[in-house]
Amino acid sequence: MKRLGTAVILCGGKSSRMGFDKSKLKLGNKLLLEIVAEKLEGLFEEVLLVAERKDKFVGLKYTVLEDLKKEYGPAGGIYTGLKHASSQYVFFLACDMPIVNIEYIESMMENLRHNDYDGVIPRRNNWVEPLHAFYSQSLIGDFEKGIMENNLVLYDIIRNSNILYIPEEVTKEYDPNMEMFCNLNYVDDLKILEKI
Repeated sequence: MKRLGTAVILCGGKSSRMGFDKSKLKLGNKLLLEIVAEKLEGLFEEVLLVAERKDKFVGLKYTVLEDLKKEYGPAGGIYTGLKHASSQYVFFLACDMPIVNIEYIESMMENLRHNDYDGVIPRRNNWVEPLHAFYSQSLIGDFEKGIMENNLVLYDIIRNSNILYIPEEVTKEYDPNMEMFCNLNYVDDLKILEKI
């Protein structure tokens, strides 16, 4: 498939449960987020990182965007990514989600080719996976409003938007155990890295 659009890796977060900065986690001599970014590079023309400081990842080949709205969590990171992306649709992934399923992301992308959605987000049980999702730049105003009103719950920000929610049964066709949604929140979660 031809490389299209922009992917953004969100590298903020306090990492308080892990006890160290997850965005600096290394596998061998590479940062985990570099490994993730390289996989996304096979699918996207542009891979950007959003961090609290522009100088956080000196020496990486990827553009690092400084969070435009600091202390606003993922909502601020998504807002920053959407503002800087060179494409209408932007794929967002949290830096602590190490399993990248390119085939699944391609299928999400395919839904955007023929429809005018504001985003594509996987559903999991009664929850959604908003940090493994596509958002349109048409949502910039919604994120700005949420930040101004200090309503940072992603689902609330996009509640009235035209979002395609992918059913869990469809996702499981690509990843039966839904491992691509695993987050590295605790030291025990690092076991998942054996699969990379």
